[in-house]
Amino acid sequence: MISTPKTPRTRAAITAVDRVRRRWRRRAGRRTKLPQGNAIVLAVLRSRAHRLLSAAAIELRYIGRRSRREYALPVQYAQAGEQLVVRPQHWERATWWRNFRIPQPVTVRLAGRLRDGTARVVESSDPQWESARQAYTTRWPRSTPRVTGPLVLIDLQP
Repeated sequence: MISTPKTPRTRAAITAVDRVRRRWRRRAGRRTKLPQGNAIVLAVLRSRAHRLLSAAAIELRYIGRRSRREYALPVQYAQAGEQLVVRPQHWERATWWRNFRIPQPVTVRLAGRLRDGTARVVESSDPQWESARQAYTTRWPRSTPRVTGPLVLIDLQP
C-alpha cells in the first residue's frame, strides 16, 4: 500500500480536492431533485395548462406577518361573487391562515390571471362564517361535515 507523506502541502491538496468533490455532489443533487407536491401544482397553475386545475385551486401569495417573507401556496377555493372562500386543510396544524387574523393584502392567481385582494379570517363565532361555509359547501359538497374551523375570506379588488 502506498502511503502519502503527511506534509502540510499534501494535506491542503487533499482537503481542496475533497471540497471540490463535495461541491459537485451538492450541485448534482440539486439538479436531480424533482419538484414535489405544492411545487407541481403551482407550476401547472402558472402555465398555459392552468385550466386543468383552475376550477379547483388558486395560487395564494402573501407576506408573512412576522418573517416578512413572501409565500406562495396552492389552496382549494369556492367563489361567491367577488369573494373567494378558502378552507385551511388541517387547520389545527396548519399555520399559514393565521397571517390573516388581521386583514392583509394578498395576490391570487385565479383562472391564470393575477388579482389583488384582501384576506381575513372568519371564525365560527363571526356572523359571516355561516354564509362563507354555505358558499364553500355548495361548491364542495363532500366536505360538508368537515367544515368546522376558521375560513379565509378573500375580497377581490375590481
